[in-house]
Amino acid sequence: MAVQFQLCQLDKDFDAYVKFLSRNYDELNLPYSYAMMLNFFASPLTMGKAMLAYLEEPYTVVGTAGFVYGTSAKDYKDREICQIEVVYLLREYRTPMMFMRGLRALLKEIRAGNPEVTTIQFWVSERHKSFKRLITRFSSLPGAVMEERDGLMLYMVPFAELELFSRRFIPLSSPT
Repeated sequence: MAVQFQLCQLDKDFDAYVKFLSRNYDELNLPYSYAMMLNFFASPLTMGKAMLAYLEEPYTVVGTAGFVYGTSAKDYKDREICQIEVVYLLREYRTPMMFMRGLRALLKEIRAGNPEVTTIQFWVSERHKSFKRLITRFSSLPGAVMEERDGLMLYMVPFAELELFSRRFIPLSSPT
């Protein structure tokens, strides 16, 4: 069955997004309380966009992503930065091709929602050492910056470089 990607637009999509993340909270391995995580789950719904990865038949959510334009530190006025708040894909769907399809879909939606975005920013916990190889690829892109802050790693990657990176793996004629 093929995985589809779409923005949350209907109440049922928003419900599916929050329920999926809540059910998989322990797997996220984040250094925050559940109450704090609810804030991260909800901020894309109120100040940005949320996206679902799902199987059509039967309708089953297998992943989510949420992002906001701007950062809380600058009262979301720095809209040239898109901060990825959360990304999660069920383990059995974690393949390099699925990741790249999801990345392409995410970048397409970010660009459509705000063509002025120049930087993608995201935070990674030390608990996510399993992503080290992928994160190393992102941090090696031209213009990428990483900083350690309070036990978390902040990654800032030029949007254009991330787009080029994603296109190396999936032909431009791909549906996502």
